[in-house]
Amino acid sequence: MKVGLALYQLLDDAALVEGRIYPEQAPDGAETPYIVYTVTSNRPVDDKRRTPVDEANVDVVTVHSTYGTCMSLADNVRATLDRKSAEVTDAIAGNIDVQSIRYTNETTEISSDRKLYAAIQEYTIRITR
Repeated sequence: MKVGLALYQLLDDAALVEGRIYPEQAPDGAETPYIVYTVTSNRPVDDKRRTPVDEANVDVVTVHSTYGTCMSLADNVRATLDRKSAEVTDAIAGNIDVQSIRYTNETTEISSDRKLYAAIQEYTIRITR
């Protein structure tokens, strides 16, 4: 799915977590801080120019062992993604036209057993097909 490839590239280019960006789930014992992203839905739509577009909802989860660092990382992720448009180049998919990214919600969770904090941000991303 192109939206996942584009999201990974945008986050990796921002150099927020030294490449520790994972689709769907982080590996067991992953070093913090890290980012996990999940595409929760992807639907085709047309824009005003009748250009075929996919509109996807994604969750971006930032994880760290301290609350303050987790929230700071989440703020940096939001600054990297919210209200952005870009053309991203992926080695497999080629050029991906990201029309827009919109921040829509954020919640915080604590994993007591693993002693980790997580900021879960929701975004809507529009990508030209």
